[in-house]
Amino acid sequence: MKYIIPQADLADLKAKIQSWLRANWRNPYYYKTKNRITAYLNLCTYFYIEETTLTKLIKKYFKNATKTFYRWAQKIITAYYSDNLDLLLFKTTKPQNLNYQYSLNYREKVCDLYFDYKNLQAGGMLSLFNNLKIGFHDIKNSEVPKNIKTFYRWIKSDPRWKELKQQIKQTKRHFKRYEVSDIGLLQMDAKIITTSNFSVDKKYYIYDFIYEITRIVLGYVHDSLGPNNAINAVQRAMKDFGALGITIKRLRADDAPEFTTTNWSNKKAYKVKERPFITFLSKNGIVQSSHWIEAN
Repeated sequence: MKYIIPQADLADLKAKIQSWLRANWRNPYYYKTKNRITAYLNLCTYFYIEETTLTKLIKKYFKNATKTFYRWAQKIITAYYSDNLDLLLFKTTKPQNLNYQYSLNYREKVCDLYFDYKNLQAGGMLSLFNNLKIGFHDIKNSEVPKNIKTFYRWIKSDPRWKELKQQIKQTKRHFKRYEVSDIGLLQMDAKIITTSNFSVDKKYYIYDFIYEITRIVLGYVHDSLGPNNAINAVQRAMKDFGALGITIKRLRADDAPEFTTTNWSNKKAYKVKERPFITFLSKNGIVQSSHWIEAN
């Protein structure tokens, strides 16, 4: 067979391999090389002893890695018959030629240009990088990193970048996250509690309600999802938020089956069908509009 060493040469190959391994035990890839060669020799040995197929042996000794077996079989056979077992050594993946090293002056020049570019033209990193490649500025193309990741690293390592981020954080603190003026606007969603993440005996589900102005959150636990439990959660939320002086006027929900009017169970043609949840909202003066369920 092409990838199996002849039985007459197997003993000689084992002897040479053993001697070669002793001489190269200091090699950083010694154990990795030894494991591959040992697996191949064991496969060849049992190929002649047992009445089995090559596929089963590859599965046993190479963990079903067929390409790895064929690659190493070719390497070992070539190294043995060329009397050069050093061909079996792993080659380092470290590049032979070091990448071009840019000077600090180039980095400072590019960083200065970026912050000027951002202030004057409100441009971003990607925009400046592409413009520099087409000769936007008098900076030479050789002074600009070829890889955009290197370009990002230069900008983000500049102290001015940290100052800019800090200014953005301080600016955000002066503005409310939610500019909602109406009272009674809430978000509704369903969360799952799994046995793998929490110490519970089974899966549980939480219908939660978030008041958009004050961010007050109320949640109601159920053992399953569905329109009946969703209705029950809304009823309880209306009562609890009412105790706080908040009348629910609008609920924002996603496209879960109990929240929508689409009959998702019909895969051939989606039909509009009135859901119990929608009926309940309608009776309480609430109608649905896209992702928003809003009051009349």
